[in-house]
Order: sequence, then structure tokens, then C-alpha cells
Amino acid sequence: MLWGIWDTLYHRCTRLQYVDKGRNIFRYVLLRYQGELLITADQQEIGPGDLILKLHIHNYLLAKLFYGINNDVKLALLLRRYSQQSLPQLAKLLAEHPRAREVKGIVGTTLLYRGVEPFGFSVSDVPINWFFRYKRWYLKLMLSILHPEGRKRVRKGQQDLALKRVYISKDELLRRYLPAASEVKVL
Repeated sequence: MLWGIWDTLYHRCTRLQYVDKGRNIFRYVLLRYQGELLITADQQEIGPGDLILKLHIHNYLLAKLFYGINNDVKLALLLRRYSQQSLPQLAKLLAEHPRAREVKGIVGTTLLYRGVEPFGFSVSDVPINWFFRYKRWYLKLMLSILHPEGRKRVRKGQQDLALKRVYISKDELLRRYLPAASEVKVL
């Protein structure tokens, strides 16, 4: 219950929008990119000042969906399936957005970066500054609370808990996932 209250407050404070509330694992906010130059897998550039769709995983929804599952392999497979189901909806939302022509790409920051390349995303390190140190601490805290073996994982594997930036160009997202948007399944 407390996590649900925190999630609601976080949602309001960050101007996050739902892709499809309760049925899509992603939330987003449209903003100007502030980081270093990114080169996507399809060789497009996302640079400072470009309009991006900042991608957020809806951790509270994932926690509810994963409740009671204690097997890491099963968790990873479910996360993969939910991502595959959610990306076409994200592509459809972006294609229909009034500012779609201005958007250069989709960028997120996560501990869950392994295995995103087959989805079309590129991965890079984040800068070592106070913001990303705080974000890493916050995500590790969430992992320790939400994951069945979270506390153990946080204590034992610092190298496994690197914070990374994941990104994809708008064109690549639409090319890969817009045709599948008509076949979107509900979680």
C-alpha cells in the first residue's frame, strides 16, 4: 500500500504519462535531452536539446505482476514478454503524438539493461555525477524491496548493478513495432 502511495506521488511530481494505465509496463515524459551525444544502432544522433520521449518502467505495476514469483529466470522471461507486449503500444502512442515529428528518440536509464539490444535499443554508461549516483541508489533500494532476493543481490553484486542508459531512435522504434501495434495484447 505504501509503495502505491509513493508511486502516485512520484507519478505526479515527474509529469509522467501512462502509455496504457495498468496494461503497459512503460510510462514516459516528453522533454529535451540533456546528456552527451548518443549514436543509435541505426546510426541516428540524439544530442543535447533534442526532443525525446524519456522512458520509465512502471515499477509498481511490475511489482504487482511479479508478486509471489521467486525464480530469476521466470522473472526475466516475464519481463521480456511484458516488454514485447508494451513496445508496440509505445510505438503507436508515439506515432499518434502531436509532436511526433519533433521527437528524435526514446531514452531511459535503468539497471535492467541486459538483453535490450534484440529490442533495437543501444546501451551506454551514464556520467558519474550526483544525479546518477542518487538514481542508482534509489533503483537499488527498489530492487532490494521488490525483488525476492533483492537484498542479497544488492549486497553481493555491485558490478551487476551498473546504471546504464538505453536508447533507440524514433524511426527504429516505429519501424520495428508500429506494424505490430494492431496486434497488441493486454497484459
